[in-house]
Amino acid sequence: MLWMREIYVHINNGSEYATIHEKNEASGSLKINFSIPFSDEPKPAECEVVIYNLSRNSSNKIKKGSTISVTAGYQGDKGLLSQGKVTKVSTVPSGVDKITTIKFSEGVDYSDKKDVNITFKKGTSAKSIIQRIATKAGIKIYQIKLPTNKIYKSGYTADGDALSVIEEIVKDCKAAIYYRRGNLVIRSIKSGDDERFTLNSSTGLISSPERLENDEYSGWSFQSLLQHRIATASIITLKSKTVNGTFRVKNGMHNYDGSTFTTQCEVV
Repeated sequence: MLWMREIYVHINNGSEYATIHEKNEASGSLKINFSIPFSDEPKPAECEVVIYNLSRNSSNKIKKGSTISVTAGYQGDKGLLSQGKVTKVSTVPSGVDKITTIKFSEGVDYSDKKDVNITFKKGTSAKSIIQRIATKAGIKIYQIKLPTNKIYKSGYTADGDALSVIEEIVKDCKAAIYYRRGNLVIRSIKSGDDERFTLNSSTGLISSPERLENDEYSGWSFQSLLQHRIATASIITLKSKTVNGTFRVKNGMHNYDGSTFTTQCEVV
């Protein structure tokens, strides 16, 4: 499986489109490295893709603000790791190579959206308020599933940064807001997406999971061969000598440095 890895980087700057790929150093493919973190925190993850000896024609298509997606895996089994907007791109020489580094923010960074000032009448539900604010501010929410759809009996005034206001309402509803593969979702921190996938030594688990305990949560950490099914809030089954059970992915990192093609992860 390791020798059949595939990586695709798709770029769209609004007027031009480029697809760059690595397929086990096959003819016509390029060397691509990446580090793609993911977590259930509301702030978008900052990701990086490094491409070696990219043509000038292709590199000219990669501009700040371009849409980017990274798909990776193995022949016959690959999937989306992340998508977002390019925040910085640079190309520098390194010996005989030319290295293009692309930094991108997962999903869409809404921190620069204009403030909102909306007053809602008595008895308005939290979901209605979130949807109205999101529409007004141009914030695209992929999923809203509130554990408690709070009713604001005295009404509600949304005044300030749109995403910050939404985050406060989300807290009132005992929910969480985060990005999953670049899509903004709002739901219970305990909810997830069942990937119907069992990770063990035969499917890519590299070493036995280690117990994880801190002030905020407890669970397990592990490393596997790169696995696109592992993303924020993925529900997966672990089978090993140290632990057997079904868990929710909290955070992690997809990484390829030219030799190791791995996913590091914490589950709860």
